[in-house]
Amino acid sequence: MIEQHEYLPSFLAEAREHLQDLGLAIVRIEAAPGDRCAADNVFRVAHSLKGMSATMGFDAIVALTHAMEDVFELLRQRAGGLPPDAIDVLSACLDALETTVEEIGAGGDERLDPAPLVERLRRLARDRSPEQELARDGGAALPDLTRALAPGETLVHLVAELADACQMPAVRAFMLHEALRAHGELLGGVPAPDMVERFAGRRVEVWVATRADASALADSARAVGELADVRVREEALPSPAAAAAGEPAHAPGGRGAPPRAAATVRVDAERLDELLHLMGELVQHRTTVEALAAEASVPGLPQAVQRLARTSQALQETVTRVRMVPVESVFLRFPRLVRDLAARLGKQVELRLEGADTELDRTVVDALGDPLVHLVRNALDHGLETPDERAAAGKPPTGVLELSARHAGGHVVVSVRDDGRGIDPAAVARVAVERGLLDADDAAALDAAGAAELLFAPGFSTAAATTDVSGRGVGMDAVRESVRALGGEVSLVSEFRRPVTASGDLPATSQGTTATLRLPLTLASIAALLVTVDELPYAIPLDRVVRTVRLDAVEVRSVRGAPLLPLGGELLPLCEVAGRRTPSDAGLADRAFAVVVNAASGRRVALAVASLEGQRELVTRRLPRSVSHRAGAAAGAVLPDGSVALVVDCDALCDIARCGRNPGQEGASA
Repeated sequence: MIEQHEYLPSFLAEAREHLQDLGLAIVRIEAAPGDRCAADNVFRVAHSLKGMSATMGFDAIVALTHAMEDVFELLRQRAGGLPPDAIDVLSACLDALETTVEEIGAGGDERLDPAPLVERLRRLARDRSPEQELARDGGAALPDLTRALAPGETLVHLVAELADACQMPAVRAFMLHEALRAHGELLGGVPAPDMVERFAGRRVEVWVATRADASALADSARAVGELADVRVREEALPSPAAAAAGEPAHAPGGRGAPPRAAATVRVDAERLDELLHLMGELVQHRTTVEALAAEASVPGLPQAVQRLARTSQALQETVTRVRMVPVESVFLRFPRLVRDLAARLGKQVELRLEGADTELDRTVVDALGDPLVHLVRNALDHGLETPDERAAAGKPPTGVLELSARHAGGHVVVSVRDDGRGIDPAAVARVAVERGLLDADDAAALDAAGAAELLFAPGFSTAAATTDVSGRGVGMDAVRESVRALGGEVSLVSEFRRPVTASGDLPATSQGTTATLRLPLTLASIAALLVTVDELPYAIPLDRVVRTVRLDAVEVRSVRGAPLLPLGGELLPLCEVAGRRTPSDAGLADRAFAVVVNAASGRRVALAVASLEGQRELVTRRLPRSVSHRAGAAAGAVLPDGSVALVVDCDALCDIARCGRNPGQEGASA
């Protein structure tokens, strides 16, 4: 066993990647039990984890992954796909491995009893067939004959017979594969390229896509040694029509060659954060140099500064892309969550995942999991109906829950949509009146949009009883708090219709509910409008700016002491950027402009500012929640002169203007 403390970080990082791949394979197997590639991935993950864990001395993980490897070696060769209970067993293995890896990462011991899971795995497999017994000592990977050869390539089939004196056939097979790999791409072989270490036979076959002569491959093979015979021949690939029709050129039963590993380098996340920080400083220095160059009269300097700007901007974009990861890592946790909760609630649910390859900043993806879990649980518990309820409403017995992600400009939009009962404004209004959030008149006028917004009030819940699924009133406000901490916003849209009949006993109908999270593509930098208030700089995200207005060109009105800006037929609340309502017209004496901004929910508010300093590209830093909540700021940014500008939280300010409260004040009304 090697020194654990030295290699443990690498082990943990690789183990988490393999477990993520295992989760993806489980999702694919559940959707298509006959997916041969997914079953192969389970085998490969188990094989890799076993080798890593054996090196580190984690015997319990070795025992479990060895059983997974052994059983799935059989299952992936079985016609008709995997047995129905394979998903449950695989999910239990994934849970156990994830828990053990996290316990090891937290400094704990390997507390895993593999015996119960090993027994469950063994029950999945039946006795080996004769074909499986023959493949036991290394398996086979017949070539992918649908692969198109590049110009100048030929398919060479090499057969090598090991000498009787060869004591280590697996080693010779490995050396033979490596010698041939120097001439081209290995498309398949017996033993399979990824199972050479298990080989115990006497005959090695390899198919190679190569530009070299067949004789050159034969010479390289003979140089390996301990070979009794080497034979090579060129083979023709089937025509495109035959390949499309699925006509085999060799005996059936083989599996496709494993995909080539991507050329990647694992980098510690802290180093990426440091690189991003240094990139931010470079952007600030570039801005300073641009300002100085504009005032200087040095021949060639403007052109040099332009080249510097282009290069640094390209570098900034590259660094930002390096931090991007797909939301797939978050989406993968939901198939099992939905399946388990649906079974507990007695509901039938079809989960659809769209846009899992959409990329986001790593920090955003890491923080996205908990809000999505809240939304999915609410959709399952409150939104989707039981089969009987859906049948009574004229719906299919199986409800649909869809998680999707897509790019929208400089943002990513993540949606959770269900086709359930929707949000009943009448039910929300009753609870709001009981809790003193609305009076009777306001409750009677509550519409669907107002009902959806009320669900974000702290502690608000329409659940009749508290369960371990939902109903504790700590969900939607926590979701909004988490999303806003990332510089994003969450909104709910629901359609609920109740037919009016004489008897009044017909069920309500609805189109369901959609929760939309609008998140910044990256937390690293933003384009912002720089303004000043009381000689202090503030940055307003440019994508939230609707327009700017000179205050001396409009007549500011006042209702109950609150200033309102008439604009386009509506009256917009006029606020300070720090979130306080301007108390009187006298308070506007040194405010020359109003910046109209919008929130993700569609509301708008006008911010009174002293001056407009122009558009800037700013590198942002997250603020402690206690500071950002009190200041109505989403982040901070260091300006070229060293001063700090607060990035205005437009969504929070729109809430403040609507509710008439200051930052940091708890509670809400609607």
